[in-house]
Amino acid sequence: MINFYNLTKIFKLGGGFLSGEAKLLYALRNVSFEVEKGATLGIVGESGSGKSTLARVFIGLYKPDEGHFQYEDFKSGEMTDEKWKLFRQKVSMVFQDPYSSLNPRMKIKSILQEPFLIHKKYFPASKEERLKKIYKILDMVGLDKGSLDKYPHEFSGGQRQRIGIARALILTPEVIVLDEPVSALDVSIQAQILNLLKEIKKEMNLTYLFIAHDLSVIEYMSDKIVVMYLGSVLEEGPASELLKKPRHHYTRTLIDSMPDITKQKKDFKVIKGEIPSPINLPPGCVFASRCPAVKEKCRNEMPEKTKTKKGFFHCHYPLK
Repeated sequence: MINFYNLTKIFKLGGGFLSGEAKLLYALRNVSFEVEKGATLGIVGESGSGKSTLARVFIGLYKPDEGHFQYEDFKSGEMTDEKWKLFRQKVSMVFQDPYSSLNPRMKIKSILQEPFLIHKKYFPASKEERLKKIYKILDMVGLDKGSLDKYPHEFSGGQRQRIGIARALILTPEVIVLDEPVSALDVSIQAQILNLLKEIKKEMNLTYLFIAHDLSVIEYMSDKIVVMYLGSVLEEGPASELLKKPRHHYTRTLIDSMPDITKQKKDFKVIKGEIPSPINLPPGCVFASRCPAVKEKCRNEMPEKTKTKKGFFHCHYPLK
């Protein structure tokens, strides 16, 4: 079980003699939810909602300003460098861009062996054992042994993402964070990668944190969904229930914007209103400026968490 407790991440912008007082950008605000072992949690929201920041806090690239997360006996804020090293054997990440996430000067063999070298204290050091593990992972992601002596530029986007997935699997992790893993790929390749990820998850009994802005991809991959907006979690629940009966108006608008090939003349509902600046957020609900059901209370008071049978939402006037 992975638990996130009131995670808050603030970035300071500007400051200094010429620019004046620094401004505070709230990338995450009191983010709390849990992920069950072996499940796929989908995290969805528009650009700037805090999805990638949350992923980077979880893998230790950013330090939270408030709150913490806990996975087994790993608790952020209390981990030493050695503890983080052990944590990153259990938790790995696949990045969004398959082009920039691979070192162009390294052959694929070196890219996949690098985690062994970093964690050599805990894993087999002999060349034969390393290659045996690498061959197994390459086969799992659908690449042949001849790939090892090539450079990243010799592969297509889909193949590079398979290499990124192989690198994430090389230490046999328990949890993988997937940060928009198919958004940079062609639609036909997206389906292949999504199906591959499903097969790998089943075979290795993995837990996924799957981040995307495309709700149709989230629906296909997820057991549970977290909906984020401007650094806050607005709703959470099982994928099947949340998509059929959302309680928050923002979730409803995301669902209405999904393409539907069964309706030839579907009119897309556009979310009206301006997105508030994350530097100077309003005092009430973060979605108040764009919500079709907004009332004065929404503009002045932050909604409390309302629990449902299997999830929760933050809204003064939820959908029935």
